[in-house]
Amino acid sequence: SNALAFEAIQVTPRVYALVGDLGQRSPQNLGHNMTSGFIIGNEALAVIDSGASRTGAERIHDAIRKVSDKPIRWVVNTGGQDHRWLGNAYFREQGAVVIASTPAAVDMRARAAEQMAQAKQLIGEGFAGTEPTYPDQTFDQRLHLPLAGIEAEVIFTGGGHTPGDSIVWLPKEKIAFTGDLVYVQRLLGVRENGAAAWIGSLEYLRDNLKPQIVIPGHGHVTNLDEALRDSYDYLFHLRNAVQHRIDDGAFDPVEASQGLDQSRFSYLENYDDLRFRSINALRVAEELFAHQ
Repeated sequence: SNALAFEAIQVTPRVYALVGDLGQRSPQNLGHNMTSGFIIGNEALAVIDSGASRTGAERIHDAIRKVSDKPIRWVVNTGGQDHRWLGNAYFREQGAVVIASTPAAVDMRARAAEQMAQAKQLIGEGFAGTEPTYPDQTFDQRLHLPLAGIEAEVIFTGGGHTPGDSIVWLPKEKIAFTGDLVYVQRLLGVRENGAAAWIGSLEYLRDNLKPQIVIPGHGHVTNLDEALRDSYDYLFHLRNAVQHRIDDGAFDPVEASQGLDQSRFSYLENYDDLRFRSINALRVAEELFAHQ
C-alpha cells in the first residue's frame, strides 16, 4: 500500500511533498526512503524525483491521481542518486520530459550499474521492470519550468551530496525542494565529492533564496532554520573539527578524522551507526588534505 512507501503531504493547494521513511531502502518502501514531491500547474504537473523503481514511480502516480488528473509533463531529477531517477522510464511513458542538471546526468551514467545492482538487492521483487532512463533535457545553471499558474525554476549551485544536486525553487511561494542538499531528522552522508560544494550550495540557499518552506531530500517538510541546523551546521562543524586537527599537525586524513566529537548531532537518526560518522569525517578530511 501507499502508506508503506511514503506519506503525501499538502504543502499548498499546488505543492505536495511525498515524505518517505528515514531508514534504509526496503521492499516495503520501494526505495522511497527519501522525500520528493510534485507541483500542480493550471494545465499540467511537474514531478520532483521519480522514485527508485518502476513500481515506486507507479505509487507516486497513484498519489498524484488522488488530487489531480492533469497530465504529468515534466519530471525533475534533483540529483544522481537512485531514488531521484530510476522511476524515469515510467513517467516518460506518460509523456513527461525528464530534466536534470548536466552533472547529475553525468553522475547517473557513471553509477547506473552500481545503483541498479544495489537497489535490486535492497528492494527485491518490487524492483522488477526497472530500467535506467537518462534525462531528456539538461541544464547548466538555471532552467525555467513552463508550468502555467505557478512560477518554478530548477537551479544548480555546484552540487552537494551528489555532484549534480539541484534546487527546485518557487519564488512566489518561497518554497524550495532541495533534494539531497538538505537532510533533516537524519544524519547526512558525505560522499567522495566531499563537503565544500555542499556547504556552498547551502549558503546559496540561505543567502540568495531564503525559502520560507523547505521540502528536503530526507525528512519532513520544514523551515530554513531546521534545514540549516541538521545539514549546514553539521558539515560546518565537521570541516572545522578536521581543520583544527590538520592545524595541530595531523599526518593524514585518517589521523585528522578519527574520534571527532559529533555528539551535538546525536539527536539525528543514524547517528548511532558509527560508520556514518567515521566515513563523513574521513571524506571531509580527504578533501581538506587534497586542497592543502
